[in-house]
Amino acid sequence: ALFCTSGILLRQLQKDPTLSEVPHLILDEVHERDVFTDILLLICRRLLGVRPDLKVILMSATMDASKFVDYFEELNFKVGTVLN
Repeated sequence: ALFCTSGILLRQLQKDPTLSEVPHLILDEVHERDVFTDILLLICRRLLGVRPDLKVILMSATMDASKFVDYFEELNFKVGTVLN
């Protein structure tokens, strides 16, 4: 398991653009919408097109989940259970 900041994850993506050794990606505090998080959300959406086996979990105590569901379903990605 690797726990890191958004910036470190972006560096990991430079070395391994498909995160080939990563089965699950958990992004926390996605509601903050800083530059790193926005870039990671874009990369995650593109990455799911190449890595359908990758499980992406988005977390936040205060996010509007429907916006994130719409963002991923826009490209026909299967969105699992949304917990509030």
